[in-house]
Amino acid sequence: MALYELGIVIDPELPPEAETSALERLEKIITDADGSVVEKDARGRRQLAYPINKKNYGVYHFWKFESGGEVMTDLNFELRTSDAVLRSLILNLDRELRRKRKIDAKLQVKAAKKAAKAEAKIEQAELAEKAEKAERAEQAVQDAETES
Repeated sequence: MALYELGIVIDPELPPEAETSALERLEKIITDADGSVVEKDARGRRQLAYPINKKNYGVYHFWKFESGGEVMTDLNFELRTSDAVLRSLILNLDRELRRKRKIDAKLQVKAAKKAAKAEAKIEQAELAEKAEKAERAEQAVQDAETES
C-alpha cells in the first residue's frame, strides 16, 4: 500500500455538522478500500490566495493515509462532486519521497566530486610547494659548490 497526502479546502460557510459529515464520507471511502488514515491535520479557516466560487476563505484539512491505488477513482469522484469541497489535491508521497531521494543522491555525488576536486587541487599545490622547496635546496647546494 502506498502513502498518500490529501489536501482539502472546505467551504467556510458550511455548518460544522456538514463539514464533519463530508470528512467522514471521505474517511469511509478510504477505510472501505482497506486503507487507513495515518495522520489528520486540521489547519482551520484561512484566507485563500485567490477567490474560489466567490469565497475568500476556506477551511484547510491535510490527511496522510495508506491505501491501494484502486481507492483513488472513488475518492476523486467524491471530491469533485461534493459541494463542501472547494479544492483538493492528492499526492503520492512514495513517489515524491523516491524523487527527493534521487535528487538528494545526485546532490551528494555532485558535492563529493566537488570535494574531491578541491582536495586534488590542494594536493597539487602541496606537491608544487615541495618541488619548489626541493628546487631551492638544490640551487642552494649548487651555489655552495660554486662558492667553494
